[in-house]
Amino acid sequence: MLGLEFPEGAAAAVAAILVAAALAWHLRRSRAPRRLKALRAAGLAGLALALLRPNVAVRSPLEVKPRLAVVLDAGHSMSARAGGGTRLDEALAFLKKNRKRLEARADVVFYAGAGRGRRLAGWDEALALKPSEAAFDPAQALADVSADPAGAQAERTWLLSDGDVEAGQDGGVSLAWPMDAVAAGPRLAGAQLWFGEVVPPAFAFLHGNFGVAASVVASGLSGKTVRLRLSRQRADGGWDPVQESQAAVSSDFEERASSWTAAAQSLGQERYRFEASAPGAKTVTREFRVEVVRQKYRIMYLSGRPSPEYSFLREFLKSDPNHELVSFVILRNPDNPTLVPDNELSLIPFPAEEIFVQDLSQFDLFILENFSYSRFHLPPAYLASLRDFVSRGGALLVIGGENSFDLGGYRGTPLEEMLPVTLAGTAPDFLPGLFSPKPAAQGHPLVQLYDTPQESAQAWAALPKLDGHARFGSVRPSATVLAVHPDEKTESGQPSPVAAIRDFGRGKVMLLATDSTWRWRLGAASDWRTGSFYARFWSRVVEYLTGTLDLSKVKFAPLPQRLPAREPAVFSLRVFDEAFRPVERSAAQVTVLWTPPGKPPRQVPAEETEPGQFSIELTGLSPGQHRLRASASYRGRPWGQDELRFAWESSEQETPVDRRWLKKTAEAAGGSLYELSDSDLGSLLDRLPPVRDAAQVRKRYQPWASPWWLWATALALVAEWGLRRRLGLP
Repeated sequence: MLGLEFPEGAAAAVAAILVAAALAWHLRRSRAPRRLKALRAAGLAGLALALLRPNVAVRSPLEVKPRLAVVLDAGHSMSARAGGGTRLDEALAFLKKNRKRLEARADVVFYAGAGRGRRLAGWDEALALKPSEAAFDPAQALADVSADPAGAQAERTWLLSDGDVEAGQDGGVSLAWPMDAVAAGPRLAGAQLWFGEVVPPAFAFLHGNFGVAASVVASGLSGKTVRLRLSRQRADGGWDPVQESQAAVSSDFEERASSWTAAAQSLGQERYRFEASAPGAKTVTREFRVEVVRQKYRIMYLSGRPSPEYSFLREFLKSDPNHELVSFVILRNPDNPTLVPDNELSLIPFPAEEIFVQDLSQFDLFILENFSYSRFHLPPAYLASLRDFVSRGGALLVIGGENSFDLGGYRGTPLEEMLPVTLAGTAPDFLPGLFSPKPAAQGHPLVQLYDTPQESAQAWAALPKLDGHARFGSVRPSATVLAVHPDEKTESGQPSPVAAIRDFGRGKVMLLATDSTWRWRLGAASDWRTGSFYARFWSRVVEYLTGTLDLSKVKFAPLPQRLPAREPAVFSLRVFDEAFRPVERSAAQVTVLWTPPGKPPRQVPAEETEPGQFSIELTGLSPGQHRLRASASYRGRPWGQDELRFAWESSEQETPVDRRWLKKTAEAAGGSLYELSDSDLGSLLDRLPPVRDAAQVRKRYQPWASPWWLWATALALVAEWGLRRRLGLP
């Protein structure tokens, strides 16, 4: 099949047309003989053809195949075992087996996708591809495919991957052509459920509600109902349901996202569990922990009489915005005579039932200062209620005075059962006189109130003297004595405790044998070493008794259920201030030690990404158990530490194929999800554009560009001129 091609373009064609038009116009108007007109026409036609220089093309029929871009996931997860080799080997074996079918149907160009995408030099390089150590970044890899000239001409794309992609790639890519995803890895076996992402809070406030986001993916369960349950672990290891829901599944690989709300009930770490079940599918669970802290300390303060101790301590507690204080002071005892009926007095009756029974569970700390139990003839059940409050995790502080302990009628009561001491059996029970308490538990957080033991010892020695203290029978073996009287002894011969603590059930009990700590604050102005002692002591007492002092303000963020086997491994550390708010930027200094399996610990950098949050990146991890230990200082003071242990699996370990991500990504790009099977290959090939009929130029001739053609044209023009002169024409 022959044809003409005009390589000189439009300008030359226009010029040739103008020459032809002028020749035609001239021939019609000229009266010259025909042989002269023929010579003129031949010369001008030869000139026009020399100007255009058309090609004579010899063509043969040809089929044009659509361009297919095959993107091979070469990320580290593709080194997981599948069949007789890796997942990537399985994908390449599928391509090799069907090479003839692919080549007959499409013009295939290959790309390897790991951190980025790169073009491969044909089938040989593609079939020799190996997994890399980088994670697959689909957005970047497909952007590189689009930027490549060969990829830009593709009419369809195949992505062969297991769906284990770089963190943050939630599916959905922008392409100028459709893309199908082909799942590489273990096949799905019937109906399955698995959890996607579970996002608990960094911490929750005690007695407050907190939210948890969770997602569950269902496969092979279209038309069925998935039941979800959130449970809280009890102290005995059992689980109590918190919230339940159910959702109908309408499609395969459907992801159901949900938000849950739970109430934090106990200080410290609470463990929760999600559970998902459906007919015909195996029940799956996902556990997580929540660190529970106090938002505010709720304190009940009951004083037996007005006193400087009550005035100073009440004012100090109320001055802290993190304290919610309810206080009662007894201004008139039952044995005080009055001349008018009680209903005519402005003083309210003592609300004993509300304090000891009805409202007790709402508080974190109960302070009982110089209060006489016997004077009000209270039922024994009130003190039993106080004992139950402490055993369930509450805190009790008993401050002495002339109306407390044995003089207050507490011998043999549930309150004596909780105290760190036994009460004295002989008088006098309360001894007046000035004294300087002597620290007895060096290193205890209620004794070492300053940064170093030396500073703390100097502060204790410089304190103003206290006035009056209670005597006791003995110190219980389970008690910790914080400070003692320098001279006095208990009935059993032990140093008489001024301050002592004891664990009772899940709570703590502290006694203070004197109600004169106000002297520390009043006399602090005379010595700089004790200027902050009163505030430090009472703040530490509240934190210690309520358990907040035991809570680390340096915490690693919870790890996911399965730590992705990709590097760098990223961990997050949070540092909180006294009120469990993120510390100010650059206010904390963090040191992190990493201990790989079988190797000594080494320090790794921690980068502050936002106030109170630090990021740690680890590379070069080896399989096995690893440990991270972080310690922080805040405003120059040691602030806390935390430890994290995690198991690192090599990229060759089995990881799930994320068909949900593959399906979502393919559908966003106008394609579908397929498996590595011959039946799915047929469907994939059917979605390619059809092969188009075209013609291929086998050979081109350029006769009008020859010098001989120019000579013939010139000869025709000279012959026309000579004949015209011979005939005597102008």
